[in-house]
Amino acid sequence: MAILNEQSTEQGIKVSISVPSSSQGLVVLYDANTHSVISRYEIQRILFYARGQVDGPEAGCFAFTWSHGDTQESAIFQCHVFRCDISEAVSRVSSCFAKAFQRVPRSMSSSVASVADMMGCVSSVVEPRTLMYVFEVNLEIKEEDGKGSFNTVGKDKNGFKLKTNLQKQICLVIKQVSENGAQLFIERCFGLLVAAGRHVKHSDMQLLEMEEQLGSNATASHERNCTIISATWDPTEASFEPLNTETSKDVKQYMTVAVDLVIRGIREPVRFLIETPVRVYVQNERNFWYFQRKTLTQQFYLNLKEVVSDLNDIYYEVLNMETSGELDRNLLNLNLKNFSSLIPSPSITSIDTLTPKEEYYSDGDEPLLSGTGLVSKDCSEDVLESWADVLGRWKSTKQRPRQLAGLVKLGVPEALRGEVWQRLAGVEEGAEIMERYRVLITKESSCENVIQRDIARTFPAHDFFKEAGGLGQDSLYRVSKAYSVYDSEVGYCQGLSFLAATLLLHMPEEQAFCVLVKLMYDYRLRDLYKDGFDNLYLRLHQLNKLMEEHLDTLWIHFENHHVETHMFASQWFLTLFTARFPLYFVFHIIDVFLLQGVDTLFQVALALLMWCKKDLLQLDFEGILKYFRVSLPKKCRSEEAAKQLIKLACSIKVKKLKKYEADFMALKDGWEIISLDSEAVEHKENEASEVEQLRVTLSRYEEERKMMMDEISQLKDMLKREVNQADTEKKNDTAMINDYKLIRQRLDAQLRTVKAEMEDLTAKITISCEKCSEFLKKDEKDPLKRPADPIKGEERIRELELELAQTKLALVEAECRNQNLTHQLRAAEIELQTTKNSWPPWLSKTLTSIKEVTNKKDFPNFNVSQSGLPNTNPTFISHINAVRRESLPIKKDKITENRRDSAPPVIKDSHSCTSLKTHH
Repeated sequence: MAILNEQSTEQGIKVSISVPSSSQGLVVLYDANTHSVISRYEIQRILFYARGQVDGPEAGCFAFTWSHGDTQESAIFQCHVFRCDISEAVSRVSSCFAKAFQRVPRSMSSSVASVADMMGCVSSVVEPRTLMYVFEVNLEIKEEDGKGSFNTVGKDKNGFKLKTNLQKQICLVIKQVSENGAQLFIERCFGLLVAAGRHVKHSDMQLLEMEEQLGSNATASHERNCTIISATWDPTEASFEPLNTETSKDVKQYMTVAVDLVIRGIREPVRFLIETPVRVYVQNERNFWYFQRKTLTQQFYLNLKEVVSDLNDIYYEVLNMETSGELDRNLLNLNLKNFSSLIPSPSITSIDTLTPKEEYYSDGDEPLLSGTGLVSKDCSEDVLESWADVLGRWKSTKQRPRQLAGLVKLGVPEALRGEVWQRLAGVEEGAEIMERYRVLITKESSCENVIQRDIARTFPAHDFFKEAGGLGQDSLYRVSKAYSVYDSEVGYCQGLSFLAATLLLHMPEEQAFCVLVKLMYDYRLRDLYKDGFDNLYLRLHQLNKLMEEHLDTLWIHFENHHVETHMFASQWFLTLFTARFPLYFVFHIIDVFLLQGVDTLFQVALALLMWCKKDLLQLDFEGILKYFRVSLPKKCRSEEAAKQLIKLACSIKVKKLKKYEADFMALKDGWEIISLDSEAVEHKENEASEVEQLRVTLSRYEEERKMMMDEISQLKDMLKREVNQADTEKKNDTAMINDYKLIRQRLDAQLRTVKAEMEDLTAKITISCEKCSEFLKKDEKDPLKRPADPIKGEERIRELELELAQTKLALVEAECRNQNLTHQLRAAEIELQTTKNSWPPWLSKTLTSIKEVTNKKDFPNFNVSQSGLPNTNPTFISHINAVRRESLPIKKDKITENRRDSAPPVIKDSHSCTSLKTHH
């Protein structure tokens, strides 16, 4: 030891050592820099331990000899020498080794650290150690202010207030607020993701571009375990459209933020997932929420399993990640007028001597397992006689005797606790609830998976609950499940299993269920879990004010180091101190709680704070939280220390709880009024925005109505013109038909006159000239030269008239179609005229050209003047020729042409007779 001590420090290896509290554990060496395991040594194989002389140069050294090998023949003895920077620490190490070398009775094996507590052992039977780390994550969202910087957005109970089309920045501050074993070190951020909605898939999340990441080395000393991450976010991208669209009044919008961290010792990235409601407003919306809280805070519970590799390196596997939901710091940090006063207690300093420091530091940084400690059932005869007398009078009178309170404060004998607890809770006659319990355990519960997960972590140090699937865990599962069905409003909350397990250690499960129901309802413990833990916030506020009154220096110290009461007292109140402290202390607290009620919570909490005030004043933020988690429960392992603590707690007066409750309710009402005012302002702004939108819509509708009225007026004028034109055309058609009728009558008369003259002329010629007579007879025999049959002529005339009428009808239909097309063209021109400003120039020119071509197009005209006939006194010959040319069948046209070739030319109707005479 002296030789090695003379060597330089650089030749040694910096390590940290963990010493067990019993001979069943391991001495574990860790690398001081990487916290990896260097080696392990079983206590039973350490042959010799020695320390340097206190007054000599080796005062800071100690050593032990350990045998390598399975048999004495093959054993190799090695001496391991250690030098401490602080010489006083060797005394503590020596006391730890002295305790580890002591023999432990078999009955106490459940209360000491096992091999599994010392980072695992060589045997595969031992289960790996599980650790829980608590992280606090603060989420802040900023928006661009148009000046090159970002401003924090507002936030209230409805979520963050975002605006559309503004560049955004997300800032995350991740801080470890508790530690188990080696300190977790965040190496880097693997990615920051955002998505609209909640319960989204990983594939639906969008990776953001990170701007800044500050690790633990870059932050201040008081925030050395803090990591800051920021990233920009462009909401105008298509993937963020739901978060860039104004949120409707009756719609609740959510967003999800996830950050993946690479933590040293954990092989896979760890994801922290935050789901928060948001509301999106337009850019011109007023910032009426500026007085609201700006950030969102959540605590995450990271459960890890320790795994030892083949090379003796320790790494962790992530079991699960749980979150407590959003923390409402406004309710946790309500500040009222300070009426602080200090009430010292002379018995505080005397308790420290009951638990030596080397005892509660002997297990290193390992927290005390719940369910630790044995409670003896031995009791003196005097105490039993006193309890027998009190219980006898209690049973006979059905009222609490006067001596009961004093006896309970001294502690109920372990053998009588089951009966006394039931009587204090008022369940001596609980047959109805017991019968109901037998029915409840047969029903299904939605909390079964959570209960199954929690019972494995409830009192793991106690033999009754240690075995998975054993009697203790099965009973605890049934009681917890039955209560979750019985109290559907609260269901099952984490921490309830510890209270149920405490009751099961003293009574059957039916009676334990009855006492649990009484504690939750009559003692109002269930109020702590209801309405978003509002009653828990009230209790924490009352404790905060009691600290101001009784422990003002400690309260100021907590304020300066940002330690809040919920960080250490919320678990105390929710579990009735059963989750962390030794069983003897827990049982004694429940004794007094069943006697006095809720006031006991504050008395015990103040007593603990008074007891460890001197130590807490010397610690920083992390040290304080570690002290509450590790050191404080270990200081209560002594029965005498627990008794003195309860005695101190019962002497503390908490008379101002009602006043603090009234102040809290007043402040809460004030916050509610502010919240209601903000909601009213928001509602008013929304209504004003809606009114403005309706006004714009109404003006748009008025313009459209005017345009439609103009169009209707134009259509009316157009319709009038078309009707007048149709009437004119109808009159013209009627006049034309009448003219045709007159022409026909005149031509018929002329035809008859000509026929009569022809007959007279033929008769005269036949009489006067024989040659002419023979010629005429030949003509009569010639069918081609025979005069036409009048009947057939009449039929032919009727056919021609019918064809003429059909032609006129087709003409009228064609003109009607022409008019319809003209109307459609004019309507299209009006529509084009209304929208011509929005058309490109080439389209306007094209439509103008089409219109000009349409107006200049020559449509067929069937007026009488265009048929080759004069407008007045048309002749028979010209009329017949025109009709034959246009409508007669082809065969008749041929016949007509033959007759024209052989017949003499006919000149005028008035000269027809003279022409015939001249020809012959």
